[in-house]
Amino acid sequence: SSSPELHTLRYNVTVLSRDGSVQSEFLAEGHLDGQLFLLYDRQKCRARPQGQWSEDVLGAKTWDTETGDLTENGKDLRMTLAHIKGQKGGLHSLQEIKVCEIHEDNSTGGLRHFYYDGELFLSQNLETQEWTELQSSRAQTLALNIRNFWKEDTMKTKTHYRTVQADCLKKLQRYLESGVAVRRTAPPMVNVTHSEASEGNITVTCRASGFYPRNIALTWRQDGVSLNHNAQQWGGILPDQNGTYQTWVATKIRQGEEQKFACYMEHSGNHSTHPVPSGKVLVFQSQWLDIPYVLAVAAAVAAAAAAIFVIILYVLCCKKKTSAAEGP
Repeated sequence: SSSPELHTLRYNVTVLSRDGSVQSEFLAEGHLDGQLFLLYDRQKCRARPQGQWSEDVLGAKTWDTETGDLTENGKDLRMTLAHIKGQKGGLHSLQEIKVCEIHEDNSTGGLRHFYYDGELFLSQNLETQEWTELQSSRAQTLALNIRNFWKEDTMKTKTHYRTVQADCLKKLQRYLESGVAVRRTAPPMVNVTHSEASEGNITVTCRASGFYPRNIALTWRQDGVSLNHNAQQWGGILPDQNGTYQTWVATKIRQGEEQKFACYMEHSGNHSTHPVPSGKVLVFQSQWLDIPYVLAVAAAVAAAAAAIFVIILYVLCCKKKTSAAEGP
């Protein structure tokens, strides 16, 4: 079984304020090697496993520890948000994204990024303790405001930040040793479908699902030769809820020439070729178009910038719910 060269553990924690009042609830999620494995349940104030793979492998003690750590993190961020000066009315958010990583040569890294209303304004390298402020005047004002507040906290020392990094790496190492991230190789299930004809053309789609690790080659071939990159349309490699991945590739071909085309798949040293089915159009029923699934995937694959967008959606949702509760 092959293992990724880089292992990462990432936490996104967001707190909100409304008309100057910091909300008691907060939003939090955890990603292991880019895979969503934890969500904070705001109703029950508990960290909950995401996906059967994390629930099965990580024991109850894990969720107790994660709940305690996220609660402290949320409390710290709420205090910080309350001390940001010059906040106008309405809804505001403060988000921290913390990432620690272990490389193939066992070297480590760690970063923290801070966003106010979705805009990055301050970053910290947890290995070197160096801070980076964005160049905009708004970002620098925010960074100065917050760093001055933190300086008043005697707990916010270099030792504290080293502990933050050490704790994150310790968790990452424990999760890796538990086998939650370095799982067995799972071969993909490949399914080829085609659409109804339109102006003499049909769209053929090749879907691969249930595979691990995520590296895969999926391409259309004509008479054994791979099509030009521009002639094909690829979907992203998306994490599934059971810890595996799925993706797709599509192309348009002339009706009647189906026998010339095949989907070629290569994964973890294995390869296979899958022809276009002939005859009646096949209707592919799956969770690819299932709305809750798409939302779950959006959360799972969010990188830092994308995570901000997801949080903004939460913010808008909360705002609408609050407005509805308050009435006209």
